[in-house]
Amino acid sequence: MISCIIPAYNEEKFIKDVIETLKKCEFIDEIIVVSDGSTDNTALIAESLNVNKVIQLEKNIGKAGAIFEGLKYAKGDIVILVDADLRGLTEKNLYQLVKPILENTADMTIGSGIPFVMNKFSGLRALRKWFLEKISKDFPDYFKSLEYNIENELNTQAKILGLRVKYIKMEGVRNVHKIKKYGLKEGLKRTLKMYLQLALYPKKIRKRNGGS
Repeated sequence: MISCIIPAYNEEKFIKDVIETLKKCEFIDEIIVVSDGSTDNTALIAESLNVNKVIQLEKNIGKAGAIFEGLKYAKGDIVILVDADLRGLTEKNLYQLVKPILENTADMTIGSGIPFVMNKFSGLRALRKWFLEKISKDFPDYFKSLEYNIENELNTQAKILGLRVKYIKMEGVRNVHKIKKYGLKEGLKRTLKMYLQLALYPKKIRKRNGGS
């Protein structure tokens, strides 16, 4: 069984296209949307499209926290993580992403080649549920605090555990810049916050491991 989790914050302009693409994929068994403190119609749109589960968080807790909440309801042994603002996503893209896991040639796949996104930071991924559960349950508070570093943490833990990771080229897929989504002031604020968190990730790891 394959579950898809979509963490979303104020994505009413873009989430409909993403969900409609996912619903066309016969190999995806359930779609879970986590509205991460959204103040727009993100949750209402998801509900109108009859996804399997819509979780409405009262406040914005960040991407990692939203995924953590969605994982509680995921029934599949494979989980696909999809950003709500992806454009040009197709059924073919998603099948190519999950195929190596279905064929047992990878434990995690990462959608690569998305413009202006470093491959290792891509949020479009498929992975085995046990892996996501392990890293979220071992340090739940730490995991929920990762926010934009969720991809960093997945990469780090996959390496520690010796998992097989494959990068899969995503033809035609792109995302929407935060400034375009939220406007100059809020978009710039969120962009700077993201880069700051990414830069401080090594320090965060050391603190979790008891270092300074």
